[in-house]
Parts: sequence; structure tokens; C-alpha cells
Amino acid sequence: MSETYIEERRREVAHMLAQGHTETEIAQILHVHVSTICRDVKFLKQLSHRFIFDLAKGDLTYHYKQCIDGMDEIRREAWSLYKYGDWSQGVHLSVKEKIAALRLLKECNEAKFALLEKGPSVLNVKGMEEKLEDIQSQQIGQ
Repeated sequence: MSETYIEERRREVAHMLAQGHTETEIAQILHVHVSTICRDVKFLKQLSHRFIFDLAKGDLTYHYKQCIDGMDEIRREAWSLYKYGDWSQGVHLSVKEKIAALRLLKECNEAKFALLEKGPSVLNVKGMEEKLEDIQSQQIGQ
């Protein structure tokens, strides 16, 4: 299997995860075995860990990155609606609907910025919790 095919499938998997699909649903949609999707998700989690510092262990960074990816998807869809309306239905948006799409874009940008701004703090708290657990377990062992 080519690297390009695998990379494209993983992009699709990430896209569908951001839309809330389960691994089983994704496997059915892409006509691959669920174990393949599980491996892709595992790979995506590793990428997510690298994406947001290399600090926190566990799934926090993966879920954090999924939130950011979800906001990016909403932004793409809102821009598409704003620019083109719903061409599949032959619908052009009114000025009021275009303003609503722009509001959604503004809110997504603000939410994404807030997540990115607070990300290091969230990860530091996670790291401090792990250190505290280590200290407590060492004290119990003494």
C-alpha cells in the first residue's frame, strides 16, 4: 500500500472523527477493517501529542487537537456557505444568512484562539497532577 494512500485515508479518518463518527462507522464508510481504523486513530493520537508540545501523557492532547480540528471544519463549512450558499439545493444565502455565517466564523476563531491560548496551561495542570500522584504514591510506599 502506498504512503500517499495511507496518508489520505488518515486525513479522512481525522475528518470523520472531527464530525463525531465512531471507528466502526468510519471503517464501514471507507470499506476497511475496523482494526485498520484503530491503527490510524493510534497514529493520529501520536501526531496529536507532537502537535501540542511533547508534555502531557494520555489522551488529553488527542481530544484537545480534535476540538481544534472540529472548529477548523466548522470554519471551512461556514466559509463555503457564505461564499456559495448550498449549490446542491440551488439555494443562495440572504444577507441575513451570510451575516449569521460570518458570526459563526467569528465565534469559531475566538474559540480556537482561546483553546490555543489556554493549551499550555491545561497541559501544565495535567503534568502537575501526574507529579502530585507520583509524590503521593512515593509517600504511601514509605
